[in-house]
Amino acid sequence: MKKIIIYLLTVILVLGIAIAIVTNDHVLTGISKLKSGTVNAVILGDSIAVSQGASNPLTTGWNSDLETSLFNKYSNKIVWDNKASAGTTIDSCLKRATEIVSTTDAVFICAGRIDRIIDTPDQFSKKYIQLINDIKSKAPNADIFCIVEPPMVSLDESLFLGIRTAIINASVKTGSNLLDVWSAFPQDEVTLGAFLMDGLHPNDAGYYLMSDFMYKRLVTVINAVERK
Repeated sequence: MKKIIIYLLTVILVLGIAIAIVTNDHVLTGISKLKSGTVNAVILGDSIAVSQGASNPLTTGWNSDLETSLFNKYSNKIVWDNKASAGTTIDSCLKRATEIVSTTDAVFICAGRIDRIIDTPDQFSKKYIQLINDIKSKAPNADIFCIVEPPMVSLDESLFLGIRTAIINASVKTGSNLLDVWSAFPQDEVTLGAFLMDGLHPNDAGYYLMSDFMYKRLVTVINAVERK
């Protein structure tokens, strides 16, 4: 009988510790680490990913604007490792993804514009999902953000709509975070032109619009972690 009582007390003690652990503050991971410290983030993508078209990409690019907004709210910085470059396709992103280290907290994929004239949406989708899975294998604890780039003033903009759908579907299928920046921009070409430097790349106002949309989404993600 004494052994049974001791056993029951041991079980109760273990359960009590487990409950205490579960009810503690949620351990922040990924982008939510901004609540407590620095976030290490990687950017994969093309010319928009490197803020081509901004007057000074280092200070008026989308990631610079985004970092400033998030720092003003959380008082912690994002340290960027921008692996993007002009002319990059999804195939190039797959190659650069091999360089991602396991301590990466967040990865922003900003690609697809060039691929609209190279791959079909289905071909692109398969590569995009592979990219996400490759990122997960390299950095299992990183938050992945799938950016749908802004619309452009072009006769073949319709080709990008299939790519946009592929990105949206891939984000859902893989459980990644969607940043549909495309939806934040005006759709009529006259109004849209005010946010573009050359019909494709955003200007300073365009990159700010882009970063503001992303900022609001990231804050929502961080707040969702707090509620868990």
